[in-house]
Amino acid sequence: MKWMIFILCMMGLWLLIPARLPGIYRPAALAIRHRAPKALTQTEVVIQRIAAFLEPHIDIEPFKRAHLAEMLSGLGHAETPEVWKARALARALLFSVGLLPLLLVSTFFGAVGMILVGVSVYQSQSKLLQSEMETHRQRIERELPQFASTIRQSLNNTHDVVTILNTYKKICGEALQGEITRTLNDMMTGNPERALKALESRVSSPKLGQVVRGLIAVLRGDDQQIYFDMLAAEFRKSQNEEVEKELLKRPSQLNPYMGLLFICLCLMIAAALGTYLVQQLQNYF
Repeated sequence: MKWMIFILCMMGLWLLIPARLPGIYRPAALAIRHRAPKALTQTEVVIQRIAAFLEPHIDIEPFKRAHLAEMLSGLGHAETPEVWKARALARALLFSVGLLPLLLVSTFFGAVGMILVGVSVYQSQSKLLQSEMETHRQRIERELPQFASTIRQSLNNTHDVVTILNTYKKICGEALQGEITRTLNDMMTGNPERALKALESRVSSPKLGQVVRGLIAVLRGDDQQIYFDMLAAEFRKSQNEEVEKELLKRPSQLNPYMGLLFICLCLMIAAALGTYLVQQLQNYF
C-alpha cells in the first residue's frame, strides 16, 4: 500500500512540476516541432536545382496546360504547370541516374532499366496528382448532402446566392471552404453565373454539378426549393449506400489478421497448459 501511495505521489509531481515551472514541456515541444515546416532534404534541393534548369525548356500544349493549371490551383499548389512538370522530370532523372552502376554490369540492361525507372517515376508523379484530386473531390462530395439541405433551408429566407454561400462557408470543411471562397471572389469581381460554372469545372464532380445548376437557377430567379429537397434526399441515399459498401469491405480486410489472431490464441492456450503441466510435475517430484 505504501508503494502505491509513493508511486501516485511521484506521478502527481511529474505532472505538476512542468505546469508550475516556466518553459516548454515535452508534449508542447513535440507539438511545435510537428507543426513547424520541415527542412528540405538534400534530394529535394537537387530536384529543385534540376527543375530550375529544365523549366525554361518545357513547352506544354495550351489545353493540357489549362487542365493541369486547374488541377494545381484546385489542390492549393502555387506552382505553375511548367514548374510541376519540371519537378516531375527532375525526380525521374535523379532516380534514373541512381542506376548508372548497372551500366558497368550490362550496358543494354542498364540503359533499359534507367529508362523504365525514369518513366515509371514520372508516371507515378502524375498518378499522385490524380490521387490528390480524387481525394479532394471525395471530401467535397461527402459534404454535399448537408450543403444541399442547408441551401434548401436558406431559400426560405433569401434567394441571394452570395449570402447563402457566405453562411455555409463558416461551417463547412476545409476542402469545400476553399472552393466556396474562391467562387465568392470570382462572383464579386466577375460574372456570378460564370463563377459557379468555373467551380463545377474545377472539381469535376457530377454531384456538385447538380448543386451548381440549382444555384444558377436561383440566380435567374427560379424557385428551387423542391429541387434542393429532392437533391438532398438523393445525396443522403447515395451516401448511405457508399457507407454500406465500405462496411461490406471490412470483413475481407480483416481476413489477413484472422490467422494471426488464431496463432496468438493457440500460443496463449499452449502457455497456460504448459504452466499448468510444469506445476503438476513439480508437485509429483
